[in-house]
Parts: sequence; C-alpha cells; structure tokens
Amino acid sequence: MTTDRLIARLCLSTVLSGAAGAAWAQDNAIYAEPSPNPLAQFVDLDEEPEEAAILFEADSVSREIDGGPITAEGDVSAFFGERYLRADRLIYDPATDIVYAEGDVAITDENLETAFAGRVEITGDLRDGIVENFSALLAENARLAADSAVREQGARTRLNRAVYTACNVCDDDGEAKTPTWRVKSLRVVRDEERKVVRFYHAFFEIKGVPVFYVPFLQGPDPSVERQSGFLAPSIGASSRLGFNLELPYYLAISNSQDATFSPKYTTNDGVLWQGEYRRRGKKSYHVLAGGVINYDNRVTDDAGRREDENGIPGVRWHYFGEGYKDVGDHWRLSYDLERISDREYLRQYDVEREGDLRQELDRSRTNRLRSNARAQWRRNGHNLTIDSYVFQGLRATDDASSTPYVLPSFDYRYDFSRRLAGGRTSINANTTFLLRTGGTDTQRFTASAYWERDIITRGGHRFNLFAEARADAYYFTDLDQGTEICSDSAADCAADFPGLTSDDTSTFETRLAPSIGLEWSYPLYNNIGGVGVFIEPRIQAVASPARQNPLEIINEDSQSIEFDYAGLFDYNKATGYDTFEDGQRINVGVAATAEFPFGLTVEGSAGQQFRLQTTNAFSPSSGLGDTQSDIVGSLNVKYKEIVGVENRFRIDNDTGSIQRAESMARFSLGPVLGNLTYVRLNEENIAAALVRREELTALGRIKITDHWSLGGAWRIDLEQDRTIRQDFIVGYQDECMTVALTYRRDRTEDDNLEPDNAFLVSFTLRSLVD
Repeated sequence: MTTDRLIARLCLSTVLSGAAGAAWAQDNAIYAEPSPNPLAQFVDLDEEPEEAAILFEADSVSREIDGGPITAEGDVSAFFGERYLRADRLIYDPATDIVYAEGDVAITDENLETAFAGRVEITGDLRDGIVENFSALLAENARLAADSAVREQGARTRLNRAVYTACNVCDDDGEAKTPTWRVKSLRVVRDEERKVVRFYHAFFEIKGVPVFYVPFLQGPDPSVERQSGFLAPSIGASSRLGFNLELPYYLAISNSQDATFSPKYTTNDGVLWQGEYRRRGKKSYHVLAGGVINYDNRVTDDAGRREDENGIPGVRWHYFGEGYKDVGDHWRLSYDLERISDREYLRQYDVEREGDLRQELDRSRTNRLRSNARAQWRRNGHNLTIDSYVFQGLRATDDASSTPYVLPSFDYRYDFSRRLAGGRTSINANTTFLLRTGGTDTQRFTASAYWERDIITRGGHRFNLFAEARADAYYFTDLDQGTEICSDSAADCAADFPGLTSDDTSTFETRLAPSIGLEWSYPLYNNIGGVGVFIEPRIQAVASPARQNPLEIINEDSQSIEFDYAGLFDYNKATGYDTFEDGQRINVGVAATAEFPFGLTVEGSAGQQFRLQTTNAFSPSSGLGDTQSDIVGSLNVKYKEIVGVENRFRIDNDTGSIQRAESMARFSLGPVLGNLTYVRLNEENIAAALVRREELTALGRIKITDHWSLGGAWRIDLEQDRTIRQDFIVGYQDECMTVALTYRRDRTEDDNLEPDNAFLVSFTLRSLVD
C-alpha cells in the first residue's frame, strides 16, 4: 500500500477510533495477565512493569488450551489502562506478552492520538512494536503515514517511506484529496521525549508538486505547545530597504523563559539584529526587546574626519522593555522603556512593539516615546506610587533641551474603610518635579480630600453627592529659559509676572481649589410594542471658586483635552493637576437606546455644559470655557452582526459647525467584509491658530473562493488631498496554511525618510512553520 493511500485512509479516522465507552460484551470478555516480554529491545528495561490486566472485547473470543494464545475475531477491542486497540482479528499470547492484530487496526493512546495499520506486532501494554502500513492521527490535526513503523520505549517512532501533513486529506464528502502541503521523506523519526519530528531526505510539496528538497528537516512535535525552532519568515522588497528577509528563531530556554531572535537582512542598509527575551516568575515578569544596525552612511570632511550625514548616526538602534517584580507582600517595582537612536528609525525599518509588548496605542506611530520606572506600595487602603518619566520627541521641531524629565513624582492615596456621613472618603497627595536641561523647571505639591455618596430612592432616582477640598503649591525656576509664558529675557518675564523684578527668574504660587456638586439621573426602561426602550436623563451641578487658573501657574500636564459625552460629567475635566475647572456650571445630558425585535439597535446621547462665568482653564479649540459649551454626543446604529455605524461628534454651539467627528462603519455581507473610519477635528498649534485634520481610512476584504480573498486598505488626508498609505492584499487560508501577498505604498516622508513602495510575502504552515 502506498503512503498516499495510507494517508488517505485517515478519512475514516473518526470511525476507526471508535467509542471506547461502548457496552462491553461480558460473555465474550477474557482477562489475561501479562507475562515477561521477549520484545525487551523495544522497552526500557529499567522501567517497572505495569501491573494491569488486558480486557478483550470481540464478536468471538477463543482459546484452545489454558494459558495458550487468545484469538479474538470480529470488531475486536483490547483495553490496557488508558490505551486501547481495535482490529478485525487479534491474537494475544500471554506467554510472550505479544499482541498480533490485523485488519483495519487502530490504536489510541492516553493522549488520544490514534495510529492505524494493516498489521501490527506489539507488546501487551500496546506501547512498543512493529507496524505495517502505518498511519496516525496526531494532535493539532497532524497526520503521519508510512510503509512501516517501529515503536520504541513508548516515546520514539521510526518510520520508513513516510508522509507528514497537518492538512485535511479528505474533502467534505469523505473522499481522499491531495493536501495543501506535505512532506515526503525516506525516513522519519518522531521523538516524543525531545518533542521533535525529524525528516531525512525530505521533499516538500505544495498541492502534490515538489517544491524543494532538503537532506534534513526538523519540526516541533504536534503535541508540544512551545519548541525551539524557526518561525514563519517575512520576505519583502521596498524602495527604502531593497530586498529584505526576516527569519525569526524561537528559543524555549525553560518553562519560565524564552526568546525570539529576528535578524532582518536588507540589501540597502545591511542586517538589523533584533530580538526579544521573556521571563515570567511567580512574582516577576520581564520582556526586553531591542535591535541594532550598523548604518555607515557617513561622509568625510576636508580634514579627513568622518561625520554623520543628515544627522543619521552610524549605528542605529532601539530598545523596548516592560516588566515588574513584587518585593515582599506590598511592594511592586515596574518599568516600561522605549528609546530609539533617531526619529526616523522606527518607520525606516518598520519596527514596532510586538507580542507581549504590544499596546492598544502603538507609540511607534506617534510623536513621542516614553520611558517610565515605578515603585508602588499598597496596604490596607494605602496606595503610594513613585514615578519617573523620560520622554523622547520624534517631531522635527522637538527640542531635547526643553523636553521635561519627571524626576520623580510621588502620588499617595488613602481610601478610608469606614464611611463618613454615609459616603466614601479618600485623601490624596501628589508632588512632582519637572526638570529641563534648557527650560523652566517646575516643582508642584497638591493635596486633596474627596467625599462621595450615592443615594437611590425607591422610585429609581439616583443622586450622587460629592465634595473635594484641594490646595496646590508651585515653585518655578529658570523662567527666563521657558517657552510656556516668558520670553527670552528676565525683563520680559517680569512683565508677564508683575511680582517679579527684572533679575528674578523664579516664583512661588499657591491655589485653593475646592469643589462641591450634586448629580441626578433617572434610568427608565419599557417595552413598547416589542421594542425595548431605555432612556436616562442626567444633570450635574458643580460649584467651585472662579478665576482659579492664573497666568503665573504654568500648564504642564493638562495641555490637551478630548471633550465628548463620556467626559461631560467629570466634575473636573482637566487631564492633570496644573489646570483646574473653576466656576459654577451645570452639565446636562440624556442617553437613550432602542432595541427592535428584528435585530436593529439604535443608541444615542447628547449633552452640553452651561456656566455662570467663562474660564481660561481650557484652550478655545476644546469646546469648553464659554458660558455655553459645544454640544457633544454620539449616535450608533447596529443591525445584528451585519452592519454597524458608530458616531461621536462635537458641534459648535454658536455656528452649528462640526468641530470634531469620529465615525466608523463596519459591515459583513456574505463574502464581503469592510470597515470605514472618518475623523475630523480642529487642533490648536503653537501659534494658537486652529488647524483642521480630516482623514478617511477604508479597509475591505472580499472572499473570492473558500480559501482565496482580496483585500485592501486606504488612508487619505482629506484636508491636504493626499494619500497617506495604501495596501493591496491577496490572501490564501485553509486549515493548515496561510499566505499573504501585500503591495504597500507609504507616502509618509520626512527629512531623511522617502516615500516607500514595498512588496511583502508572509506565510505559515501549521505545526511545521508557525
């Protein structure tokens, strides 16, 4: 029988493996005790023999003499512990402890892996022996077939003229088919102790066509979760890098640590050596990633000295890191690191935080990197956090000397376990030191006490009462070097700060910022004609002293705010400590949902803030600060899992124009999947001029056949009428292989970064290259 026919026979695996729990024919069952084993060359002699009986089950069971061979015929089953065998005919000789079986033999082990054969000669414990016309159904849908096999020591199988695949070998009708990929080999060794499968003189085939030959190939055993070996490579060609190849190698160091080495070869720039190391313990966790490339693009000046060209260093690098360690029962030390050699590096080599380092917001695509070290102590309601931050700007206008270092920041919070006046009480203290090598330094201390109580009436009205007492103290130095308020001279700075003389470059400021408020909401639900309707009106009134944001207090940590319905009922909408939402105001809003019986859901919300006096706590572009704020809200529509549209908006209260809009539409209509995102917002630049951003991103995929699909992505800057990036993808996916061919046009450019055209190839082979 050929190996092709053998592997095709696995179509019947679900039938041949049978149901071990079937009713036993007690009148045809015979128990037999195993005897010394003459096939000792296949068994570990140091291993203690298993003391267990063999149970036979068949249409007929016979024995000519006492102690002689047992013959079972017709739907035979033999059980030994967690292993069992099925065959048409079986002979078991207790004297030699050998089982002979033939006719559609199936052996299932304790791992629920099933082997099939035409004839076997195997030990009485069903562990070791010789098999003819062998085929096996392994973990993860992997299949292995051979002309013959020898099972040794219960942990190693040697096969001759073998075929291996993780693909289906049968179609939906149960007929044999050519698998997507397979490996044909003259000899195969499956070593379950070392968790590997070794192929000798192997041919790799795609759809039955030989693609390449290798004298030796090794892959992970299908039963293993992690095993050292090569991962799926990434192949590409681009105008920035030329031909490039990334070939990752995974190294399983121990049960608690591993690493991945991912060198990336480029014809234009050389080799980017990069990797990632991971370690996890009971009280610690660390992930470190980095890369380096020798980018020798320097020029020689008239004096013969080598200088970096265009500010690009000769050695370019990056490192990312994240981790923590618990010290004792109450302390945790943690860190999050990200640093690069130059601002174009990440885009040039398409480097980003991956795997365990991946974040919802990938900072490799933003304008700033942040490194943080933290110590945290928690005990009985006490929470102390000591933070330090270092930033790296990635914009051409960023000045490293004016970028602050947070060294350090102390934040303490205590939540009282006992209630005060029926409410929850907490106190908080924060002190932060912001240092610059060429700018204003800030030292801040803030202390506050917060009280909150929820009251729900029998009628369903919800009241939330809250109060905060807060005091701030600031000390600024080197005001003449700052760009936030002062000009380049102490005299100009004194003009901004009337209390300063022309020689003063420092000042001390204080602020009292108490707040008190009450919030009411009334959630209502009713079923009207089969439509479930939910509505919740909400009103919040807050009182604070007015004019509590003097020019003398420099705003360092609250320069940006995203005003939407989700933040409308924050009693202090400032994102940090330096700005305080002062004055008396009322926040009003309503949210509603309607759920229709045929699968349509409509959700909406709208709200606005009303103030007794204006405030300078927020920039004019934020939509806050006037006596009436912009109108914020959302509108979401969803029909089953087919179509969905989500919208968030902010509308100018005076003109009715849209100041911010975020919309996302998604749909799944048969073979077509799509996602459309639209963003429009006004931002304030350094000169306080409004700059509008408007972008459209479209992603889509259409399934051409059961396995082939076409996809694409398109990102457009509508404000400047230019394409930012385009991706065109041809993909193939089945149960054992994925292939993606991508053509990418990246129009992003910078001083040392040209637009890029790239072609990328990626693939995986289940259980072999994954």
